[in-house]
Amino acid sequence: MKTTLLTLILLLITTASTFAQDANLTTGCITDFDAAVDYFPQKTEVVDAENMTISYHGHYKLVSVGDAYAGAPAFDYVLVQCGAPAPPVEDFAENAQFIEVPAGKLIALSTTQLSALSLLGIVDQLVAVDSGFYINTPEVLEKIEAGEIVEIGFGSEVNVELALELAPDLVLSYGYNPDTDAHPVLLEAGIFTALNASWRENSPLGRAEWLKLPALFYNLEARANEVYANIRDQYESISDLAAGIPAEEHPHVLLNSFLSYADAWYSPGADTYVGQLIHDAGADLILDSDDPAGSQPYSFEAAYEQGLDADIWLVDTFAVNTADDLLALDSRFADFAAFQSGDTWNNNLDVNPNGGNNYYELGVTSPHLLLADLLAIFHPQLLPDHEFTFYRRLSEA
Repeated sequence: MKTTLLTLILLLITTASTFAQDANLTTGCITDFDAAVDYFPQKTEVVDAENMTISYHGHYKLVSVGDAYAGAPAFDYVLVQCGAPAPPVEDFAENAQFIEVPAGKLIALSTTQLSALSLLGIVDQLVAVDSGFYINTPEVLEKIEAGEIVEIGFGSEVNVELALELAPDLVLSYGYNPDTDAHPVLLEAGIFTALNASWRENSPLGRAEWLKLPALFYNLEARANEVYANIRDQYESISDLAAGIPAEEHPHVLLNSFLSYADAWYSPGADTYVGQLIHDAGADLILDSDDPAGSQPYSFEAAYEQGLDADIWLVDTFAVNTADDLLALDSRFADFAAFQSGDTWNNNLDVNPNGGNNYYELGVTSPHLLLADLLAIFHPQLLPDHEFTFYRRLSEA
């Protein structure tokens, strides 16, 4: 009896151990599939992003991207552990795509995705981009220079033949208009293409959390969790500094400038990406949009009247490097108090020779760096030794 009981206990221990997997497989495939095993013990969950959901099902993950562009359906991606059987197609939406993970060769069609690939350590999987013209990420530029990354073009004009020749496991794209986007063309050619909808997120942290999307295709949840937690912690620490500033000490901030080609001065609402950054850095927007989650056009006259006495002006306008550059757009800008005091700033401190602005690349996955710049502008006493990453004061001519 004792021998039988001991044998049973040993059998249970041995059997249970076969069900355990300590870490996600980041290389290779499983060789002996067991339906009882959880092949993704290192999981992630969405904390701040609103348009991405993730669920785990033993040997596959289901990733759903919503609101990728105005009027977009949900896009479902079924990520199956390599070496495991795919779940039945009929269990998923008609547009669901299936892919084995960990994936291999990758094409990224937006500069906003590149800093995430760098942070995750998977730039070595990158074989193509839309264009290298505006890229700032050093590792990617080095591989382009070495001929290890090629350019395949933009939107519906993407070079499908070259993409097929490269044979990527995964293309990371984005959506604005399905009539002109790359993803319908690539899907028609049979290339697995996933949409990154980070640009549709209004919160800075929500936008940054999309770095988890490429991680899912390489079973790098543990790495993504570590990277994102660090970003989130730093963002909240900086935001906490600003939260200690009394409301009456918040500077009034004017954002953007008049765009002659649009005949409007666009200003964001309080709940937009930029609006939240400014609030979290301890300042208040002038020209607040009537739509908190959107931008509102103002005439020059309305912006002039309301923004004339703003404490700080974030010009955030392309190719404005000096005070004279700004006056060349409109001489009336000289009347603004922030111009006269020298508290006029632009976000183009880190721009490549072709005008590619790292604010829109590194800044997407590093909102804590953006927030630190803004806090140092609004309340310099809180960060007296701050070295700016994106913003710089407009120099005198």
